[in-house]
Amino acid sequence: MDDVFLKVRISDSQSVCISPIPKQLYREAGAKGLGGEFGYFVYEVDETLPGGGIEVIAKAASLEAAMRLFELITKRPATPLAA
Repeated sequence: MDDVFLKVRISDSQSVCISPIPKQLYREAGAKGLGGEFGYFVYEVDETLPGGGIEVIAKAASLEAAMRLFELITKRPATPLAA
């Protein structure tokens, strides 16, 4: 299965993304209590902060849940980007 990467820009420097994240990024972002580093995460990227300013907001229960959440946030169909 290919990894899904969904992204929507919410300002000039901020985006909301949904995708799997690397183990190291999971640790660096302080994403504790989300059931481990595997799965689809909802996170904010703030390009004005050092290191990309990634903050994990939530973890989706499944790929389908991740895609539906993206559709709810953006009000448009989830079309995955090439990873």
